[in-house]
Amino acid sequence: MKILYNNLDGKIYYSVYNTDWFKFQHSTNIPLTEFEIDEVDPDNKMVCLDLKKYGNAWKTDINGQGKYYIENNELFSRDGWEEFIRIY
Repeated sequence: MKILYNNLDGKIYYSVYNTDWFKFQHSTNIPLTEFEIDEVDPDNKMVCLDLKKYGNAWKTDINGQGKYYIENNELFSRDGWEEFIRIY
């Protein structure tokens, strides 16, 4: 899986399975850094599923932070993260 993130703040914008990479196009106006995680490794399987579900920038907690972020070229998750669903 390839993860595209902002190198300045670690915010993940896209998580794309390797099989989908050839047809993927991103549309951000900032340069993104590529991080790769082995999606086939059994230890990473749940992380990759979770990244696909929560890794994109539009799912955030009440503070506007995503569940995962990258710092010093390592992937981290926030403890106690809960998706914020705005009710109108």
